Amino acid sequence: MEKTINFDVVADLYDSYVPVDFDIPFYKEFCKGYGSVLELMCGTGRISLPLLMDGCDITCVDYSRGMLDVFRSKLPDGCRPKIYSQDISELDIDGKFDLAMVPFNSITEIVDKGKRQKAIQRIYEHLVEGGTFFCTLYNPKYRKKTADGSMRCLGRFEIADANTLLVSYYNQYSADSGIVSGAQFYEIYGQDNRLVEKRFLDIKFALISKEEIVGMCKAAGFTLEDIYGDYSFSPFSEDSTFMNCVFRKT
Repeated sequence: MEKTINFDVVADLYDSYVPVDFDIPFYKEFCKGYGSVLELMCGTGRISLPLLMDGCDITCVDYSRGMLDVFRSKLPDGCRPKIYSQDISELDIDGKFDLAMVPFNSITEIVDKGKRQKAIQRIYEHLVEGGTFFCTLYNPKYRKKTADGSMRCLGRFEIADANTLLVSYYNQYSADSGIVSGAQFYEIYGQDNRLVEKRFLDIKFALISKEEIVGMCKAAGFTLEDIYGDYSFSPFSEDSTFMNCVFRKT
């Protein structure tokens, strides 16, 4: 399985340097009323677990077995959702769902437009008639600001064994390809501040415009219903940070 970003390399560290929960209240509210939910590119269950604890009937898919292993290790006793390791451009699981969602800008990791169109088509085919597809994106205008090739520090994080994780990165945008490429660097230090381990992760993702995502979804059979500019249901504007799209299968 081809992986644009091989998160298996850092699956054991991911939850430490992505301690994000600002969008969880939004998802809890948004998912109300949907009988069955399909979360795609779910990672370590950052969003899935709170929804499961909230009583959501959710099925989860990700292509990183390492990330899914971490997800499973966090499940409480008796909680056994359906979890699949698949590339969503080849999505093939039983059943159809009321809601399918790709959170955290993850669809941009499918940098090949043909594969991205195929993924959207497979999502369409896994929804019931009238079902909803929710796709989260950064506004390209906002995202380009940190894709200038400069090295930046993401942060310092406490991890297991009283060690410290330092994460830095650089991103470079190519206007010709519409692709952001770069790398993330991971340094683990012991209690004596001596370097214990180093890792790096190649990064590549697409900047997707509103016109492009709407056009791709329309080609698959979806109708645009709404676009939110944040995670409080505010309408999208050209200066919004996010571009969170709600599509309907028609």
